[in-house]
Order: sequence, then structure tokens, then C-alpha cells
Amino acid sequence: MDSSGPDIPAQLGSQETLGQRIRSLRLYAGLTQADLADALGMSRSAVAHWETDRDGRVREHLPRVAEILGVPLEVFLNGMATQDVAVELTIDEVDLLRLYRRLDVGERLAIQRSIARLLRRRGPGEEVA
Repeated sequence: MDSSGPDIPAQLGSQETLGQRIRSLRLYAGLTQADLADALGMSRSAVAHWETDRDGRVREHLPRVAEILGVPLEVFLNGMATQDVAVELTIDEVDLLRLYRRLDVGERLAIQRSIARLLRRRGPGEEVA
């Protein structure tokens, strides 16, 4: 059952790289790298290169990426937006978000690392619906 979750502000840390901003907003939009790549007519590896800041040609694609992700272009340029980015959250996602927000910074980092390890164990293309 889908629940309309709170608007998630598109204020990313000013220390985040362009690639990290693309990744964060792609995840907020609920898209995989393959989903974004398909929408752009590009390879998944191109998106992976952008997200790891290995491709200098990403800027020419930013207007279309912003459109697909439903965010203003300025989010990619300075990490801030003058509007909120609305996302639909499932009840499970709302529960996870509530629990996550109760953690301190160190605990949040530990959870993020654990999730990253779990995802790395999965082979490429093993997305869970």
C-alpha cells in the first residue's frame, strides 16, 4: 500500500559532489541506474560513471536529468532548491525513515555502510522490485 510521504527537501549537502547529488536524487525518485539510463537513452555504465564523478561530460545532460528526476536544475549546481521534491513513500519506507531519524550521526553512518555492503554483495542487475 502506498502512502504519500512527507515532501523531502532537495537540499543536499554543499559538500556533496555533482555525482553524489545525482545519485541521491535518483534514489529519492525511486529509480535504478538502469531506469535513469533508459530514460536518457544511455548505458547504465554512463550513469554509474557520473555518480562516481568519473565523466566530465555529465553537465551537458543535466537539464534532461533534472527533468526526469523532477527537480530544478539548480539542485545539481549548488545543492539547493527553492522548492520541495515530493516523493511517494510506502508505509515500510515511512517506518524506516522514522527509525533512521532517531539515530545519531554515527549510527546513521553505520546503517548506510551496512546497506552499501548488502547492495555490493548483490550482482549487477539484481534489482529488487
